[in-house]
Formats: sequence, C-alpha cells, structure tokens
Amino acid sequence: MKLLNAQQIREADQYTIENEPIASIALMERAANKCLEWIIEHYSKNTPFLVFCGTGNNGGDGLALHRLLLQAGYTVQSFILPFSKSCTPDFLANLKRVEKYVTLEKEEQWLDIEFVDQTVIVDALLGTATQRPTAGLLKKLIQFLNQSGRTILSIDLPSGLFPEYNSNNPRDGIIQARHTLSFQQPKLAFLLPDYGSYAGIFHSLDIGLDTGFIENCPTAIYYTTLEDARALLLPLDKFSHKGTYGHLFLMAGKEGSMGAALLAGQAALHSGLGKLTLVSPKCGLDLLQSHLMEAMVLPQGTTALSGSLDTPFPTLAIGPGIGTHPATADFLKSVLQKADQALVLDADALNLLSRDQDLIKEVPQHSILSPHPKEFERLVGPWKNENEKIEKLCNFAQQHQIYCILKGAHSIIATPEGEIHFNSSGNPGMATAGSGDVLTGILGSFLAQGYSPKASAILGVFLHGLAGDQAVETFHPKAVSAGIIAASLSATLEIVSENKTD
Repeated sequence: MKLLNAQQIREADQYTIENEPIASIALMERAANKCLEWIIEHYSKNTPFLVFCGTGNNGGDGLALHRLLLQAGYTVQSFILPFSKSCTPDFLANLKRVEKYVTLEKEEQWLDIEFVDQTVIVDALLGTATQRPTAGLLKKLIQFLNQSGRTILSIDLPSGLFPEYNSNNPRDGIIQARHTLSFQQPKLAFLLPDYGSYAGIFHSLDIGLDTGFIENCPTAIYYTTLEDARALLLPLDKFSHKGTYGHLFLMAGKEGSMGAALLAGQAALHSGLGKLTLVSPKCGLDLLQSHLMEAMVLPQGTTALSGSLDTPFPTLAIGPGIGTHPATADFLKSVLQKADQALVLDADALNLLSRDQDLIKEVPQHSILSPHPKEFERLVGPWKNENEKIEKLCNFAQQHQIYCILKGAHSIIATPEGEIHFNSSGNPGMATAGSGDVLTGILGSFLAQGYSPKASAILGVFLHGLAGDQAVETFHPKAVSAGIIAASLSATLEIVSENKTD
C-alpha cells in the first residue's frame, strides 16, 4: 500500500470528485457511512455518542456521522466549536441537515456537557490540513476531552496531530484517541513512535478514492499489508525437494547464549527452509543437536565463534548470541571478506560493525541488516527527532546499498533505492528477549529460498509480526516468549499462503 502525504490525499479527493465524478458532499457522505459501519460493528445501540466538530471538512464529517447515527438508532448530541471565522461549504451543507446542536463559545458551557456511562466522544474538530499547534479555546477543549476519561473516537486523525512529523508540536494540544478511523490509508504520524500513540488503534477505511490516481501518485513510502505479503509469497512446487528451498548457514551462539541459535534455527526451519547448518562453538554442540534435530551443526571455535571457515558458503545469516569477543570480531571479518552474496546481519554482528566502521565496507551489497534502535544508533549516531532518524536510515541504506530494517512497532525497512516500507503486523507482546533472533532466522530462510533481498526483508518482517499476532490469540501479550512466536509460524504461513500450491 502506498502512503501518501496530506497534500497528495487532498489531491486524490479532488481527482475522485472530478473524475468519478462525485460531488464533494456525496464523498463526505460516503466517508461518514464507512465510519457508521465501523461503529455499528463495534458499539451497541445503547452507546451514547457526543460529537465535537470544528467548522472545516472534518467537522462536516462529524455532522454527517451525527445524522447517520441518529438514523441508525443511536443517541447522539453534537457540539460545534467555531474556532475559525470561515466555514467550508460542505460543513455548512451538513449543518443544515442537523436539527439540533450546541455551539460552544465559552469555556463555562463545558460544565453542562453530560458524560453518562459508556459515552463515546467523536472527535471531528480538525483534519489533515492541520499545520500549526492548537491554541486558545480549541486547545482547552482538547484538554477537557482528554481529561474526561471517556473513549475518544477520532475521525481521520486525532485533532491537533500533524499528519506527518510532529517534533515541534506540543503534546498537550493533541487529542488522545482510543481509535482513529483513517480515510483510505493510515497517516505517517500513526506509524512513528514519538507521536503515534495519539492515534490509539487506527483503522483504515476505504472511502473509494480513485485507485488509478493513487497508483500513479509518486511516493517512496509504503505500508505492507496482508495482501502485499500474499503477493510476495511464492507457491509450493509439487515436484520440489529440500534443495529447492535453499541451504542456510546460520552463525549464532556462544557459551551462555546458545538459546539465540536455537530460536533463530527453529524460525528458519519453520518458515520454509530446505536445509539448515548451524555454525556455532563446540560448547553448544550437544544442546543444538538434541533440541534441533533437523539441523546440521558445524562446530567453530570452543566457547565463541573464532577462526575462519574454509567451506564454500551457501546463504549466510550471522549475529544472534555471538557476543563481541575479539576472536569473534576476527571471525566476522573473515566471513565478510569471503562472502560474495547478500547475507543477513543482526544483533552482535551489528555491534561488531559499529565498533569497526571499516567492516561495514566489507558487507556485500543488498545484504539485510536488522538493528533495533539502540544498535542503529551505534551505527549512525544519535538523532534529534523522527524525521532525522528516517533520513539517517535512508542515507545508511543508500550509502551502503543494503536493506536496513529498523525494528520496533511498524518496523521500517529502508531500501538501496530510497524506499521506506512500514510494517502493519505485530504487537507489544513481541517486545521480549529473543524475538529479534526469530526474525533473523526468518530473514535467512527466505533469502536462502531464493527470494530477493527486498522481498525477504518485507515478507520476513510481516510474517514475524503476524506470528506475534497469532501468539496473542492464545497467550496474553505479557506471556508471549520468542519460542511461542517461532512456534506460531505455521499458523501464520497458513494465513498468508491461502494454500498456495503449483
């Protein structure tokens, strides 16, 4: 899915109006109906709604929803805050269709607002045209609503939140939504950790904007959905054999950290890999061969990876649990100098790269690196805000011609071509030790199976997150472990594959 900025979304609105063709007021009605459908699915008719509207098109959305909620049998009351002297035509048109509303002109009026049990607040004060922080009565109303203790449902985006970057936006002037009903696609701000929580759980509602316009709209930012993952996953071949699905050398583990090798190995085998060789120190031989019977083990070093490998390399993944011993650093250097194809680097392999920046030059082009934020900071230095962080991520990927996965909520993949791919799967239950090792195994597996590095990164990250989502179907998020995530890959592949076979 392409992610468009606020200006492009407005252009998509206008193009749809002119070329569908459809009147702007009718497009607003369509959007309000999509909101109504979502509300009917999630709230009973006993739920009272209070709708707070501005005087722009977002307020018009709120007024249209007010009328539709009444028609559907809900109890609704609307309030209008005239913080601007101008009103948009579609707002005025919908205002004429609402029989009863309250205009909020003084702060004292808020004392008369009745919040009964189960009240849901609909926030329709500001839309995507927001370009400056809220102030005055509008800001005070936002603070009043946030302090009400009631569920807030924002239309398109939380009022006061800028659609993209918010580094200079005071937090006390932004609606804290429980849910955000975003038209057509999420906004970039929802996907960034500094202000994304203000959107709560966001839901993308297809309001029928022209698909041809969106497809032709230039952007370097994408959002990976289930449909995108399904398009990338290759079908199984009836006449395939283990050699069809690749051979991965997974270099992982040291004394005291062999669990990382086990987790990564399990994930690799459970995501379609044909053959796995674990390259690990001798101290882990018995553990690995007794707990991962399908894998071959190639001992390398005694308590940590050391020396050099003389065997021809298949696909390589290196990093989980290897530590940062000087002998391991020399081993990594020898591997990078001999490797002539893309590989996967994670965890301590990245920490070793950050200690010796010259090693980064040895990383083969189109390799996949998967740092968490602290590991990435060690590689590129600190950043002041999300905008600068993403700039550093893009520059790093392009400079070294690699795929860099910045792990976290909505993990970000930067490509050598300058694209950014945000991930849609995953949940906070995955914030647990070993989760990154599972991802390394998945990434190495897909690379070994013959997927391109780009497809391996995008598909691997999505499947990893979806496995976490499957895990919380059975386990409480606080009880999810990395092993449970790896064990959930079978159900995950079933969802994504739709039983694809040749």
